[in-house]
Amino acid sequence: MSRRRLTELYAALDHATTYEEWHEAALAHDVHTGANEWRADDHSSHVDAAELREHIAQMRALRSGGDALELASLLNDSLYRHASDLADIELYGVALAGPKHFVSDYLDEAVAALEWLAKTEVPGVPTEERKQRFRTAFKVYGNSALMLSGGATLGFHHLGVVKGLFKLGLLPSILSGASTGAMIAAGVCARNDEELQAMYDDPDSIRRDGLLPVGVRSAMREGAWLDPNQLDDVLSHNIGPATFAEAYAHSGRTLNISVSPTRTRQKPRLLTHLTAPDVLVSSAALASSALPGLFPPVQLKARHHGGEVIPHVPGERWVDGSIHGDLPKLRLARLHNVNHFIVSQTNPHVLPFVRHHGQQGLRPAVAGMTSAAIRSYGAYSADIARRATKRAPGALRQIADQAYALVNQDYRGDIDIHPQFHWSLYKKVMSNPTRDDLDAFIREGERSVWPKVALIRDQTRIGRAFEAALHELDAR
Repeated sequence: MSRRRLTELYAALDHATTYEEWHEAALAHDVHTGANEWRADDHSSHVDAAELREHIAQMRALRSGGDALELASLLNDSLYRHASDLADIELYGVALAGPKHFVSDYLDEAVAALEWLAKTEVPGVPTEERKQRFRTAFKVYGNSALMLSGGATLGFHHLGVVKGLFKLGLLPSILSGASTGAMIAAGVCARNDEELQAMYDDPDSIRRDGLLPVGVRSAMREGAWLDPNQLDDVLSHNIGPATFAEAYAHSGRTLNISVSPTRTRQKPRLLTHLTAPDVLVSSAALASSALPGLFPPVQLKARHHGGEVIPHVPGERWVDGSIHGDLPKLRLARLHNVNHFIVSQTNPHVLPFVRHHGQQGLRPAVAGMTSAAIRSYGAYSADIARRATKRAPGALRQIADQAYALVNQDYRGDIDIHPQFHWSLYKKVMSNPTRDDLDAFIREGERSVWPKVALIRDQTRIGRAFEAALHELDAR
């Protein structure tokens, strides 16, 4: 193996400006390293490739013979049996361009079977019953969601992550966001596809001046150093006046925004078109971004059926959603039947501890062990502080509770995406991004998607096929 050629290939990966360029370099890398031969070899200790090949042949034969009922039964049993095996990260851990070929072959045939079943009339089975069977099968299989973490200004990386997935047709229809992630998710879900593309075509349409310091006297009086009215104006511009219900009807995307309570008696909320249909999306994004000490707590706003804007849950105030619900996986599972989570992670206190995930070798292993030890000690210390302040004044107890909630959360998903980490990023954490900064954030966010494309495409492929099949049936 030529070290010089390998260096050239890694340089080509690093300098790729589109996914197509990156994928071409990845294919060349796999040929040079022999990973393409690994992809072609059906041997695997993680999946029964022979059985998958047998199911592929059976599905093709049933399609060819027009036996829809038997095909539906086989497909249901086969997906139930093999879905978790096909998600094994070891199938994607050698080649850059994709998994073992038998994985792609199986998914190709499964998708073809679903498409055929949606288009084929079945004697004795009315269309409405077929639709119900598809809905039931989709519910059993589950949904995927894209979760955008907090991250202050670093959260602008999410714009690139969404762009990368959107351009490749891989953007899930369910999104959640907390803090800056809530701002990005709200802007995405308030736009249909044409409007989203127009936003990326004209990044100057995005206002970036949300952080405006207030005077010392005002800061001491309000307990917040940044002007909430300025951020409210920026979010209203970037998101628009839609409620959760209106955004869902307009874009077809399911928006979820985490907000954290200011009172211990209240629980964190996940605002969606199901739980808060009349709440203004911009006010939810403002509340989810209200980091204590920087912004004051926020009163949520809703649009009354008469059209006037009124308080939502009067008397309650809400703060940064990352504190208690950066990644509200359990609530997403309950509300939307989500069982597969793609996480774009940009939290400054999390990035140093996740940058080694998925990497192989001694150095990443040692770094990962060190990160885990630090995180474990932090959680232990925060728990001690929380218990020690049980009888302390309310503000001190609240700070201890919030610190414990921050360090004790699970910040990982089934697929984790995060920007390349370097300490210079921290200089930008609490500053309005310039246009050059915005371009860099979007570019790096998009690039962070490319190495995960094969994994994302394969693990969401059946779910997307179910959605397409239901659209096909609904059209009838």
